[in-house]
Amino acid sequence: MIIVLMINLRSTLIVIFFLLMTFVVIFIAQDVKNKSESYSDLLDVDMVDEAKFKNMNYYSLADGKKSMSMNSDDLKIINQSDFIFQKTDGEFINNKGEVTLFSADSGKYQANIKELALYDNIELKNDEAEYQSNNMLVNKTQNTMSAVGDVSAKLIDKLTKDKITISSRSMNSDLDKKVIHFKGDIQGVLTRNRRYEGGFSFTSELMTLNQLESQINLSKDVKLRRNNYDVEAQKAEIFLENYNKRLKYYVLYDDIKFVEKLKLKSGASRVRRAFAEKLEGFMSQGKIILSGAPRVEQDGDLIKGYQITLRENVELVEVDDSQSSFQLKRK
Repeated sequence: MIIVLMINLRSTLIVIFFLLMTFVVIFIAQDVKNKSESYSDLLDVDMVDEAKFKNMNYYSLADGKKSMSMNSDDLKIINQSDFIFQKTDGEFINNKGEVTLFSADSGKYQANIKELALYDNIELKNDEAEYQSNNMLVNKTQNTMSAVGDVSAKLIDKLTKDKITISSRSMNSDLDKKVIHFKGDIQGVLTRNRRYEGGFSFTSELMTLNQLESQINLSKDVKLRRNNYDVEAQKAEIFLENYNKRLKYYVLYDDIKFVEKLKLKSGASRVRRAFAEKLEGFMSQGKIILSGAPRVEQDGDLIKGYQITLRENVELVEVDDSQSSFQLKRK
C-alpha cells in the first residue's frame, strides 16, 4: 500500500512539473508574440539606404543621353532616388536638347518623378533667359518651371533680339511651348535691339510672354511709360515684331488714361491728356489712335470724336466724326 502511494505521488509530481513547464513555455511564447506585435510597425518599414558624399559629381541619363548633371559640395543620396544637396551648380537638358545652367545654395532632386527643387540664391541661365529667385521647382517630366519669392528675369526675344527685364512675385514657364507667366507686382523694362528706337517700361499684376509669337500680354492695373507719355489701362497687348511695320505695336484696353508732356519748338512744354476705351500705338509712324468714346484735353480745349489720332510730341490732333470744334492756343 505504501509503495503504491509513493508511485502515485511520484507520478503526480511529474505531471505537475510537466504542466508547470508547459505554462512557462506558453508564457514565454506569448511574451515574444506581444513584443513582436509591438514592434511590427518597425519591422514593416523599409530599410533606409543613405550615402553621403563631398564634392560629388552626379549625372542622370534618359534614353542613353545625359538629361541632368550637378556638382555639389555636400550630397546625400537616399534609397538611390532622393538627392539632397548643398552648394551646387549643374545643368538640365530638355527633350529638344536645350541646355539650362543652374546654381543654388541647396536643393533636392527626386529621380522617381524627375523633379528638381532649388532654394536660396538661385540662378538659371539658357540661350533665351536668365532667372533669379529664392525658391524654384523644375519638373522634367512635364518640362515646366516655377518660382516664387523675389523673382527676376532677363529675357531675349529671338525674333527681334529685344531685351526684356522683369521682376515679380512668382513665375511659371512651359519650356516646350515657350510661354512664361509672371504674377504679382510686375515691374518691366523693354529695350529695343536698336537702342535709338527706344523702348518702354511697364507695370501690371499679370503678364504672359509668348516667346514663339513675340507677344506680351499684360492685365490688371497696367501702366506703360514711353518717351514723354504715360498710359494707364486694364489690359495690353504688345507685338514685338511689329515695331518697324505699318502695324499696331501695342494695344491697350479698358479705362484708358493717357498723359503726354509736349515739348514745343519755342522751348515751352504743355500737358495733353486723353481718355478712351482703346488705344493703338503705331511706332513706325509715331502715331496713337484712340477709340471708344475718346476725348482729348489740350490747351483748355475738349476734343471729342468717333476716333482721334495723336502724333507723338506734335500738337496736331486728327479727329474723325468730330463732335466739337476747337482752336489750339499757341504762343
